[in-house]
Amino acid sequence: MIPDNNKALDLLNCYVKEQSNLDHNLIVGYGMLGIAKYLEKDETEQNYWFVAGVLHDIDIEEYGDCIEKHCIIGEEILRKEGLSKNLIDDIKSHNDVLNIERNSEIRYALWAVDALSGIIRAYVLMRPDKDVKKAELKSIKKKIKDKSFAQNVSREQIKSCEENLKMTLDDFVDSVLKEVKENISFN
Repeated sequence: MIPDNNKALDLLNCYVKEQSNLDHNLIVGYGMLGIAKYLEKDETEQNYWFVAGVLHDIDIEEYGDCIEKHCIIGEEILRKEGLSKNLIDDIKSHNDVLNIERNSEIRYALWAVDALSGIIRAYVLMRPDKDVKKAELKSIKKKIKDKSFAQNVSREQIKSCEENLKMTLDDFVDSVLKEVKENISFN
């Protein structure tokens, strides 16, 4: 089964309680939707990409510091909820530790958007107004270049969009940011 967007959001809220974790999953979900739109995916594929993004870290509050369990616990949750094996496999591919081949646009996008979400969230939290709607492409790109900002975020992972998705960094960040700004506000 591939849930619709509302069902995916319900699942997210059922398993993820911490606001920062919810924000991360929402950024990735809406970011994936933005990339799917940019790549001119049909509505069914856009839904699939959104769902993969929103649910990619559904186990974030379960695995603690054991990254080896990340996505394995998630797989159990998603299987229990009746989600399709293909969707689960696409989601699992974003965890490098599992060594799952990235061999499709959705897998490359999820990996890159996951990293970009760290820059976007950190940038918004440092703003006095915490307003993602005021975030601009040039500001996010500046933070990507600043290696002292959100140091644990892989810039190479973000920039992989150029080779793997054939998108410029500007188009990639802009597509993610546009959808995030339209759909999310931080508390």
